[in-house]
Amino acid sequence: MGTPRGAATVVLAVTLPIAAPAAAQPPLAEVARAEQARRATISGESRVYTNADLSTGRRLTTSAAVTRAAESTSPAAGEPPRPDPETAAGATERDESYWRERISAARDARRRAELVAAALQNRVDGLWAEFTARDDPAARAALERDRQAALAELEQTRNELDRLAGEIADIQEEARRAGAPPGWLR
Repeated sequence: MGTPRGAATVVLAVTLPIAAPAAAQPPLAEVARAEQARRATISGESRVYTNADLSTGRRLTTSAAVTRAAESTSPAAGEPPRPDPETAAGATERDESYWRERISAARDARRRAELVAAALQNRVDGLWAEFTARDDPAARAALERDRQAALAELEQTRNELDRLAGEIADIQEEARRAGAPPGWLR
């Protein structure tokens, strides 16, 4: 059996070589300042590539002029050419309140639709329980009609939920393309 002093020596001998390289790294604040200075010296346009760009089958380039020329000469089948945001007529500056209000309205609509869907599901379940508990064919037929109507409304509400989820994703993508900080959409 080793002594406690011997175990401490082993632990210290193992951890010292690991800690030394970490101390040699520059502080994070210095790295951030250097990156900010590097980005300030970069001139020209930047482009963000998405999965949609990969699925078009077009050649991906880093040159803005080549990218614009490729987009204007060979649009994808059935896809209209994208307008250049810098030259789009009537482009307005959208601030934080615009994006917060827009995403908030869409999320509120989704929450309301979720509540309606939950209530409709509860109604459908209650009607089914009542249907199975009845022996009278006329009462069962009326309950089944009500249940089918509630099921149809539930299906419409679920479709609305899907549409709202897509709308929220579209707003997030539009904000990303417009350069809005992600915090504005939280």
